[in-house]
Amino acid sequence: MLTSIELYNRVNELRLKSSLSAAKLSTMAGISHGTLDSWRRRGTMPTLEVLEGLSDALQVPMYTLLYDLSTDKLTGDEVELLNCWKHIDEKDKYALIEIMKSLAKSE
Repeated sequence: MLTSIELYNRVNELRLKSSLSAAKLSTMAGISHGTLDSWRRRGTMPTLEVLEGLSDALQVPMYTLLYDLSTDKLTGDEVELLNCWKHIDEKDKYALIEIMKSLAKSE
């Protein structure tokens, strides 16, 4: 996952790509402009509610913000895996991550 500053830079990159001003993005995301500025200056992570608003305003999935992923860069299998992931409980997610780490090490 990205750090708070990397995340801010990613949001800013997507904002510019969408030709949105910071003020327009803030309005569309339902947050104050000060929230964006404070996030940049203090280096704090935004709340889930802020991230959801930004994700909606930028018209990108939340994972695109958090992990610097874009569906343009994902294979069909990766997109399918992420879609399934949403329906798995936290305990099973942890187990799957451990299995995947183990498999990656064995290669």
